[in-house]
Amino acid sequence: MTDQDLAHPTSSPYEGDASWLQNELAEAHKTIRTLLRQVSKEQARHAETARAYNLTVANLVEATRENNALARERDMLKARAEGIRTPLTIGQGTLELTPAEVSAIRKAMARLHHPDAGGDVERMKAWNAALDPLER
Repeated sequence: MTDQDLAHPTSSPYEGDASWLQNELAEAHKTIRTLLRQVSKEQARHAETARAYNLTVANLVEATRENNALARERDMLKARAEGIRTPLTIGQGTLELTPAEVSAIRKAMARLHHPDAGGDVERMKAWNAALDPLER
């Protein structure tokens, strides 16, 4: 054989074995189908994982929203229980008083202005009228 014959062979070693090539092609197709099924299963798993993740995030967002609403309601009720300061306007100034402070003012004014203690009836009525809206 010459170098030219080696460079350009006229016949393939598998030329007569077409059934072997068909068999190899069938095996390659079988492998491709198997790989495509595996890819499809992995894509389905990924889609399920993504769906579960999105559902979890949505649930966490909703739980956070509900938690914030409950925290606001708790803070409001706690402030009410502790005695929210009620604004009292006297002339140009405004005082913010708790119910306990309003009660203390009422008792002090009663000691000074109650008719049984020698005070003025009209002045006691005026104090009561000013303090009544501040008590809940």
